[in-house]
Amino acid sequence: MYEEIGAIIGRGFSTWRSNLGICVPFVLDVIAIGLLVMLLFISILGTMPESFANIENVPPEELIQAFEEKGLIIGAYMLLFFVLALLVSSFFTAGATGMARSANATGFSSLGEMWSSGKKYCIRLFLASLLSVIIYALGVLVVSALFVPFVSMDVLSSVAQAPEQIDPRLVALVIAWILAMCLILIVISMALAVVSPAIVVDSLSAVSGIRASIRFFRGNIFDVFLLWLVTLGLSMAFSIIGMFFEGTGLEGLWSTAGGIFSVLIIAPLTTIWWTRLYMSRTGKDLHRYDRAYAV
Repeated sequence: MYEEIGAIIGRGFSTWRSNLGICVPFVLDVIAIGLLVMLLFISILGTMPESFANIENVPPEELIQAFEEKGLIIGAYMLLFFVLALLVSSFFTAGATGMARSANATGFSSLGEMWSSGKKYCIRLFLASLLSVIIYALGVLVVSALFVPFVSMDVLSSVAQAPEQIDPRLVALVIAWILAMCLILIVISMALAVVSPAIVVDSLSAVSGIRASIRFFRGNIFDVFLLWLVTLGLSMAFSIIGMFFEGTGLEGLWSTAGGIFSVLIIAPLTTIWWTRLYMSRTGKDLHRYDRAYAV
């Protein structure tokens, strides 16, 4: 069932309002990641108990040396943490997307859908996430490589010798590089925006899900861009409002409120929107709460 982007946002909001339990996977994800962070910290402490026993009396040089001596072990712990955190997030993302698929199709979702979709699509989303990291890294490397020919050793030497007298051309080059980096990262994020819905809704593999998301982006650039802007606006709203609390002593409280708002509202709502957009453009049946929105 095809829907205009306005109808997707409106009906998606109605779907979220009638299925507030979709926030559960995101809450569980935050809790699980928090426990993993605690486990990582305890593991690192266990490798250097003598250094952290009286850390206030340990010189910074000795602490740095202790980290260097245990660098391999700490690196292994951090790599394991990254893999486990990504695996946990993949499980709950798959579960949330499964709930969003059910809510958009039937008007109802359940925690049983979270567990079944999480178990079925966890590994696929995990592999897709790893491939996405590689795609982002390749994008950064390609853009950076394009700017390398414009940087001469003479310019770098002059900066090293007199950092207070930076060549204006180098400043312009750095600004252009930053803008190009932002542009490529934005394009990649939009191209991969529906990887999770593609994998869960159409039961695709990790590679096929990424390909489907890129094809979807190429065929629906305007709608993807508009929904991306709406999602970005929601995410930035609390940060912008929080600027007015600077210097009032309420920054920490507002930051905490923003985090809670993101987990309980923004994440489930945007998941429903992206899933509904994908289902709408791929001919899936959709439940309509509000008939006021014209198709």
